[in-house]
This record gives sequence, C-alpha cells and structure tokens, in this order.
Amino acid sequence: MNTPGYSKKIAGQETLVLDGVGAGSQIGDIYRNVNEGLVREMRGELGKAGREEVRFEFFQRIQTLFGTPQSNGAISQRISDLADAFEQLGNTPEQNSPKVEVIESAIQVMDAFENLSEQIQHMRGDIDKNISDEVDRANTLLNEIAELNTDVVRQKNLGQPTTELEDQRDLKINQLSKIMNVTTYNRGDGSMVLFTANGNRTLLDRTPATISFSPTAGFEPGTGGSGIMLNGEDVTDVIQNGTIKGLLEMRDTELPRLNDQINELAGELRDAINEEHNKGTAFPPPANLSGTRMVAANDPLTATGTFRIAALDADGNLTATDSWADISLPTAPATVQGMIDAINGSTAGTYLTASLVDGRMVIEGLDGSRISINEMTSSITTSDGRSQGMSHYFGLNDFVATVKRSDTMTSSAQDSATAALGVTASSMVISAGSGVLTTPGITVNYTANDSLTDVRDAIRTALQGAGMTAADAAETAYLVEDGDRYRLVISYTSNMTITDSGNMSKTIGMTEDMPVLAGNMDVASSIKNDPARIVRGQLNADTYETSTAVVDTATAIPGLGPLVPPPVNYTLTVAGDFTSVNINYDSNSSLEDIANAINNSATLTDNNINAQVVFDSALGGYKLRVTDADGDPFFFQDSGAGAGDSLTEIPGLGIQHGVHEGDNSAALALSQTFERTDIDFESAGGLSAERTSLTDFAAGIIATAATKASVASNSYEFQSNLVTDLGNRIQNEAGVNLDEEMSDLIIFQRAYSASARVISTVDELFDTLLNAV
Repeated sequence: MNTPGYSKKIAGQETLVLDGVGAGSQIGDIYRNVNEGLVREMRGELGKAGREEVRFEFFQRIQTLFGTPQSNGAISQRISDLADAFEQLGNTPEQNSPKVEVIESAIQVMDAFENLSEQIQHMRGDIDKNISDEVDRANTLLNEIAELNTDVVRQKNLGQPTTELEDQRDLKINQLSKIMNVTTYNRGDGSMVLFTANGNRTLLDRTPATISFSPTAGFEPGTGGSGIMLNGEDVTDVIQNGTIKGLLEMRDTELPRLNDQINELAGELRDAINEEHNKGTAFPPPANLSGTRMVAANDPLTATGTFRIAALDADGNLTATDSWADISLPTAPATVQGMIDAINGSTAGTYLTASLVDGRMVIEGLDGSRISINEMTSSITTSDGRSQGMSHYFGLNDFVATVKRSDTMTSSAQDSATAALGVTASSMVISAGSGVLTTPGITVNYTANDSLTDVRDAIRTALQGAGMTAADAAETAYLVEDGDRYRLVISYTSNMTITDSGNMSKTIGMTEDMPVLAGNMDVASSIKNDPARIVRGQLNADTYETSTAVVDTATAIPGLGPLVPPPVNYTLTVAGDFTSVNINYDSNSSLEDIANAINNSATLTDNNINAQVVFDSALGGYKLRVTDADGDPFFFQDSGAGAGDSLTEIPGLGIQHGVHEGDNSAALALSQTFERTDIDFESAGGLSAERTSLTDFAAGIIATAATKASVASNSYEFQSNLVTDLGNRIQNEAGVNLDEEMSDLIIFQRAYSASARVISTVDELFDTLLNAV
C-alpha cells in the first residue's frame, strides 16, 4: 500500500447466538496487524538516524569549509605558502617584491583564520535556528497526537473502529521520534502517554507539555547557547537521540572544539613568527617601536637576563659611540616604569626615549635617530607562565598584531565544572600592580579533589580576605559556558600574573589569550604601510672591538685599571647562552694579556668565542677584537664601568657598529620558523598535545575534520539502511500486499461459487422431493 502509516485491518469474527441457538457469525472488533515490538525498535532507530543525519550534514559543511590538506584554500596550504614567501625573503632580503609577497601571504593566512572562526560561529547560529524549528515541529506533533488521542477515546466510547486514527497517531509519533527520543504507554481507554526515552519526563498525558527554546542572538567563540526546556525545566541532557540531539552536539561540542583547535594553531603561529621577528631589526632601522601589549606603569615584571638597545642612523651605524646600552633585568623597581626609567637613564637614553603612550610602551629616536633592540638573554614571564624576550613581551616589533593584555585570564575549556581536576595539592599566587592584588597579591590554596567550581570559590574567598566585597569577588572570578564545557575567568582592573607552586594553572590552561584570538589577528599596520619594516638582520652582539688603538700590544694599556696601590682587579664578565666567564684585569694588563685570557677560557672556546689583536691602519695602532664565530649573541659586563679607567672606557671595548646592510640573519631565522618541528602544541578540542610543525598541526586539524566527516557519513548510511530495513519488516507484516489480497479474492470467489453450487443443488433436491409428493 502506498499510503504512509497505513496498516492492514483485520475484522474479527464472532458466533451469533439467538435464543441459545447458533445463528451464524458476525463481524467483531476490527484490529490492526501491527508488530508493536518492531515499531518500538524502529522508533529508537529513527532517533539515532535523525542524530546521524544532522551530524552528516554539518560535517560535510565543515569539510567543505576546511578543504583537504592538498587544496589551495586549506589553512595548511596557506601557512605553507607563507613559509615559501619567508624563505624567498631570507634569500633576497634587500629586494622589495619578496617583502610584499610575505605581507600578502600573511594577510591571506590571517583572513583564513578569521573566516574559519566566523564560519564556525555562523554554523552555530544556523544550528540554533534549526533547533528552534525542530522544537516547533515537536510541539506541533505533540498537539496533533493529543487531538488524535481525544478522537480515539471518543470513537472507542461510541463503539466505532479507531484503527485509522491509530495509524495516523503512530505516523506522528514516528515523526516525533526522529526529532527526539520518546517512549509510549497505552491506556485502557485507547489513549497513549508519551515520555522521554528514559521515562522520567512526561511529554503528553491527556494534554501536551510545552517544549521551549530561546535562540541565541549571535555566537562568539567561548560562549554557550540555550538549552531545551520542558514546562520551564531544562531537559537538554535528557534528550539522548534525534535531530535535536545531533544539533546540540554540533553546536555545543564539535564546533567549539574545532574553534579551540583553530585558536591553538593561531596562537602558536603568532608566537613563533613574533618570537623571531622581535629578535631582529629592519634595514634601515625604524624611527620608533610601538608595543602591542597593554601595560600600566606599576605593572610588576618577573624578568631576568640582559637586553641591548641602540640608537642608529639610517645606514645602521651607531649614532654615537655611546648610543647603545645593555640593560640588566630585573630593574629597580621591577616594574614597567622601572624598565622605562632604566632605558632613559642609560647611555642610549641621550639618543632615544621610552614612554607609555595609550597604555603601550613606545621607544622613539631623538634628533633623527633610529631604534634597534637585541633581546640577548632577556626573559620576561607572561601572566600565564610563558617566557618571552623583552621586545617580544611588549610586542615592540611584532609581525602578527594582536592586543596582548592580562587583565582577563581565561582557562581552557573543561568538560565538567564539578569533577575533580586531579592536580597535586599546592597553592598559586595571583598578583597585580594595584588594588587588592598589589604584589605580593593573594594566595589561593587548592587540593587534589578540587573542581573548577572549587577553584573559583577559593579565589573569591581569597579576594574577600584581601578586602574585596563578595559582590566584586563574584564579578572577578566566575565560570562561563563554552558549548557544553566550562571556563574559569578571572577579570580584574589591571594586568595580573599567576605564579603557581603546583600544577593547577597549567592543568586548567590559564592564559591571557581569549577564545576569539583566531578571528582577531592581522599583520602589523606599521609593516603593511611600510614593508621595509620586516626585519633583516640583528643589532650587533657577536663582534666587539676597542675604539682606540695602542702602539705596543705587550705593554700595559695606558690609564687602565686602578692607579692607587695596592692593585685592585676589575672583572670583565663575558655572558651569553652559557656559563658566564670572568676575565680579571688591572693597571698592568696589556692588550695581549686580555686576548690570551679570553682565548684560554675553555667555556668561551667551546662556544667559538675568540679574541684577536688586529692592526688598524686608520688609527695607526692595534685593537682588540672579540667575536663569536657562530654569530650567536654575547655581551660584556665590566665591574670597573663608570670609574673612568675600565676596559669599556679607556680602550673603548664595545660594539663599533649597529646593523650591517648585508645581514640577513633575522630574515633567514624567520623562514626557518616554518621548518621547526619542536613547537609545543597544547591539547585542544580533542587533539592531544604534541610537538610538531605549524603546517603539520594545521594538516592534522583538516585530517581530523575529514575523518569525522567520513565517520558521520558511514554512520548515517548505516542508520538509514537499518531504519529502511525495519520499515520493510513492519510493512511485510502490517502492510497490504495487493497480490495476497487478489489471491484471497479468488479464494473467496471460488468459495462463494462452491457455496452457491451447494445451495442450488439442495434447492433442486427440495424441488424434486416436493414434485414427487
């Protein structure tokens, strides 16, 4: 039969007895030939098929969005193209066209990230609309089933057949089963009660319940959507199958996890490029450097090491012999303002100035001077525990521009807000430059059994203990939903630093980066406006010379060292990415003595640092030259500096040039960034933490999406075939087979003919008997 939901009707026969005497038979109740067990099984499979259909549809959209690893539009290919552009720039850094190509390729990468981030949120919005439509359909079906229930009861009370109404009701319940999982119960009056699949929520009993859903106006990364309400009660977790379940999974699980993967890739790409870009300098050097990190003067800094800053001319030469300085960290005080004061108070401060402009560090050259920085051994700890060089931390020479700030800290998404995090019991300190978090800040203790909610409450308690009101503490530390997951957010009025004695901060992934990072990256505007600001070389830190010459290399350098007996040694400390080496000297030291002391150091020799005494024809005498053959940066610290008789003052030991035009070391280092296979990617969106390259991680995201799309396709095909098979089995029993009906008609026709023949024969016999009498 071609009518959907129609089932074969069987008329029951019963003996007709009149006054105790059989009087033939009559039609009894009419019933349907339906296998209720198969019907219940098919309804369960319909819900699974609805879920898989939705997942299949959206995973196909995701695969179209991401493409394949080989497609030109795939994010992995975009990153590979950028790597090729940087490689070409490294080979010919003096040409303009490779710079433009780098910028255009980088813009395409940033646009791809933004597009992926936006499309993921657009899909979540589309899903929200679909959920709303499915909820409306479910409510409509419940109302229709309720009306059919009423009709069945009425017809049954009137003694009329109800099979057609029951067929229609079953058809509606099947349609509802595809939307959400349901179970049924038949009452004696013929009506049917509907429950959710686990039976703990009533969907229909005499009157239908009301299912409601409030669509989200607009999705952003890191946000959640509304749940499904039943008579005002959230039943989102009760729905285990059907199209609504599939839509909720895609909106709240799959797409947010995918956004996490994109965000992790975007963050590592940004940091890897900016790390190398901040180590170098453009040629000609820029007239100013403006940071991307939002800071305040009283922000504390956890910093070590030394960085070099210099004022140069357009040719890369030092503006003056003393227009450079090595700044040791931490400064006193160890704050942003302390660093600014240290720069301005150094010898370089005569030729450049550092300041805060609109919350960002800005360093500008004076009287036409240009600016260059070599990070050397400087290390500043970010609020989330990463270590970055001085320029990288402040974003003074970023290639990829994002606003960096730590007045809001966000954890990675956690599957549960109440499950134990399984950390080692310890404590963490949250500090800032102002308010109740002013250093040393607050101490937050935690245990192994603490959940994300417990950590939030512990922070609130510590804040109140420091003098914050309960209301303000609740607004400072809180949980937000990210799909079906949760994030801890700490939002304060100034930049914060978290110092963890244990592993809580790392376990929950506290970071200053927001879930919206991937959609908010761009090439620095200064570079887009002037491609020449892409770095080429490095501020000199591998070659040092004396600026004055001596005639005799074996005799004491005139004026060197303390002149008042007894002799006091000064110390020249050679430092770098190795154990520091002390070179002692005094008023009796010659140029050869100092050169021999450097060359006799096993540590310096192992690091390919050597000293030479060379003749300078222009000066008519000999100079000391110290170089690192590998080009690695190192620097001097002279204990006698400032006394007027030190190595750095009398013969003028220091750097004699800033940046060479032919230096392409920074450009080459940028190109090699994409060849690194040691980038540490954190676990994100279901992808395990791994150490790999940028392009391989990007390809992994695409491959994972393709795999899920394939699995969804196979699951949908299997479930659809299973529903079709069950439907055929039900129809084989309940459906009307025209061939069978024709056969039955022939049988009935023949039986009728045979009966008629018997009656006619009996009639003839009676006629014969009557005639014989």
